[in-house]
Amino acid sequence: MKKVGHIAYGRQDQPSLERLAGMLNRSLISSHEPAVDCVEWELSLDDGIIQCQFPLGSASAEKQRICNKVGRILAEYTLAEHEPSLLRGIFQVRYALKEPVEIDALIAESVSMLDGEPEIEGSWAGRGRERRIGKLAARFAAYLADNQRLNLQGFLRFRLTEYRAEVLEAADTAVEERLMERQYQEFMSLLRTMAEWQEIRTSAVHVLHGGGNAFRLLDEHMRPLDSQSPELGQKEELEEESRVVSRLLAVSPRQLFIHTPEPESQVIRTIIGIFGNRAALCPDLPTH
Repeated sequence: MKKVGHIAYGRQDQPSLERLAGMLNRSLISSHEPAVDCVEWELSLDDGIIQCQFPLGSASAEKQRICNKVGRILAEYTLAEHEPSLLRGIFQVRYALKEPVEIDALIAESVSMLDGEPEIEGSWAGRGRERRIGKLAARFAAYLADNQRLNLQGFLRFRLTEYRAEVLEAADTAVEERLMERQYQEFMSLLRTMAEWQEIRTSAVHVLHGGGNAFRLLDEHMRPLDSQSPELGQKEELEEESRVVSRLLAVSPRQLFIHTPEPESQVIRTIIGIFGNRAALCPDLPTH
């Protein structure tokens, strides 16, 4: 006798269902384990069901092996096919975004956060992706072991709430970071305009950057700038980057010489971004 197993998805996503059927069949063909006494996974385009038969009296170990294999495939399929669609829906409905390019960029950022940093000698995806596949595979396998029919859409919607919450959190973070980046760029544009239109107050300033947040500002004669000169904001606890930028805007130099061992650091890039051609990188610290 044969036991019939079904995976239902829905008529509305036929191409995706065809890809899933292909993944299931390839797993059987490429498997090095003992062959399962079953027909191939057959896709019915009329009702959106993938069907497979296996022996009704299969031993528990054999049955669990089949469920584990199918669960892993469903997990990989979920991340490859369902996750981008889920993220797209979040950005379109929750945030009312309409620009396809922006949505695609946010999807990529969200997936990158979920996947985590890749290992140096490992796969490109990082441990986060393998962790999620493992958790989803276990959930699918456990359900398949006790149930003959799996409605994939319903399972994703109602039984994987923890996974959906994790995806939603990544989407929220991606939008928040994009908003912060946009605000930062707008603020940088304002500072560039200020630097461009301010009256020149000194011929040159040397920025001595010792690395990190260690800064000294010297005038054209290599003397420390007057610490009592006005600063933008007049706040006592400005971060070092803000303090340095505010100080430079206040003295408004015609030329800015930046002496730093870290030309790619964020603070140095910020200063150059504000002062543009007026700023020059000097790899060596002045000797006098």
